[in-house]
Amino acid sequence: MGYESSLHLIDVKIKAESAAEVSRVLKTRSGRGLAPIRYFLERAVLNSDGFLVFKSSDDGLDPYVPDTDDGTVPALYGKWHEAEQIAGWLKQYSEKGGRIVLHSIEGDGNAWGWEFDGRGRMRKMTFRPIGKWE
Repeated sequence: MGYESSLHLIDVKIKAESAAEVSRVLKTRSGRGLAPIRYFLERAVLNSDGFLVFKSSDDGLDPYVPDTDDGTVPALYGKWHEAEQIAGWLKQYSEKGGRIVLHSIEGDGNAWGWEFDGRGRMRKMTFRPIGKWE
């Protein structure tokens, strides 16, 4: 059992001073307390501009068409039970404004996620209405 969703990496730019550390962790897929997010570490890469993206799936069933230059995608489908742990790890490395957004691919269409402040903190996000009825 699990909640099928797509996990989107939106503007998750890794701070320049953290790029080497994040690259090392993504390459070795290891570090203190990182075992629960190993699948994420296996799929995530830093692109040439310092943004975190995913390697496209071998089966070609990604939410987006892979980038023609590097074969990456900004989101992957899955049961992302460890999404909050992923956000908790990334918050220390992400520049301000980076977001992880999950969007249900089940019937409810729910959306939620976390935003990073660039100072090692994150806050929860959810989809909610704004503005007046028209």
